Amino acid sequence: MFRRALTAALPRSSFAPSRLSSSSPRRVLPAAPCAAQSPLGRRSLATASAPRSCPQCSAPLTTPLPVCTKCYWISNIPGDMTYHEMLGTPYEPNPFVVDTAAIKRQLRQLQTVVHPDRWVGKEREKQDAAAVMSSRVNEALHRLSNPLRRVEYILQREGYPIGESENLEDPEVLMETMEMREEIEGAESKEEVERVRATNAEKVEETMQEITELVGRKDWPAAKVAAIKLKYLQGIENAAAAWPHPLGSDH
Repeated sequence: MFRRALTAALPRSSFAPSRLSSSSPRRVLPAAPCAAQSPLGRRSLATASAPRSCPQCSAPLTTPLPVCTKCYWISNIPGDMTYHEMLGTPYEPNPFVVDTAAIKRQLRQLQTVVHPDRWVGKEREKQDAAAVMSSRVNEALHRLSNPLRRVEYILQREGYPIGESENLEDPEVLMETMEMREEIEGAESKEEVERVRATNAEKVEETMQEITELVGRKDWPAAKVAAIKLKYLQGIENAAAAWPHPLGSDH
């Protein structure tokens, strides 16, 4: 098969929701020194400044959000509150390890409190605040439930965001992804695509285990490299899922 230009293997600017899971056993990596702190410094992630009782009626708050369903007091989400805290999962010691079933249950609980329908008939300012909060918790689930989006969020918080123009620098991995993409594009049957997909899934699992270890050690530069690799592999999964229709230019 005629080999396309190397740039054909580059990941698109966005990716479809992943089917990946972060619950696989972890692979122990060789010891490595922790990365230096980001120039931005570590944010305070342990707790946010949301009150635990209503400042208006003193009733206990039923969720991590600054909302009281007894007297319908509502305030803005604290700026230092992480998506993890919103969804009731710890950021420390390893924010990449997330129970996706648990955070989905937490989202349903949060939406019983902040869904706009619950605030119909209240003051316009309260309705608007509830709508913003509902959107924020949906975004939290969107980011944390997908391994690629989750590690991108973590890296952004830690001062190591992945830019749109940042590419994979490992030539061996780059060649592998190029070849898998070519196989998918040239496949004549679903069976051929599924073979490529199975091979890619193994590489995805290995990369997620690597990210788990690196994030646990707070080795942010190395975690960023691994996240870019995961981004490329996710591009292969997206292409396989879309076969026989090629992905559009917006993927």
